[in-house]
Amino acid sequence: MNKKIMWCSIALILVLAGALAYVMSYAREDVIVDTTDSGGRVVFLDNDSQGTFTLGGAYADFRGNGVFSNSVSSIDTGMGGSSTFTTSWKQGGKNELGSAKTAVFTLTIWDPAGVPHSTTRESREVSSGTLSVSFSPHEPGEGRFLLTSTIYESRMNFSTLFFR
Repeated sequence: MNKKIMWCSIALILVLAGALAYVMSYAREDVIVDTTDSGGRVVFLDNDSQGTFTLGGAYADFRGNGVFSNSVSSIDTGMGGSSTFTTSWKQGGKNELGSAKTAVFTLTIWDPAGVPHSTTRESREVSSGTLSVSFSPHEPGEGRFLLTSTIYESRMNFSTLFFR
């Protein structure tokens, strides 16, 4: 009989642990800690000059809960082939113990027809890299670009369990 009680107790503990994990997964929400963006215009000229253009940079710091984006105001390029647009990004602060922050960097470029071309990079640790978007526009004209930096933090919010 003691073995039966022991196995029932273990099964009950496992069921309760699973139920608690299930409930906790619904109590987490991503909260924006800080966000900023910068952007400018891209003029697609009716000529063959294209190339690679550096638009700016973005930075996030988990310790200071701050983000920064800096970009040029305007770029001229041609339509004779694919143009590549790049930005650098850096996440410079470590997650504190028990913290679940994520830095998200996004570069979006709209061609003259208003079609977005975008790339995103997420970082949870100290790292850096480059965002790159390449495409060939179908018509000359003015487009625009936007570089966005955001820090999200996954937090427990038990009120979401009761008010969903």
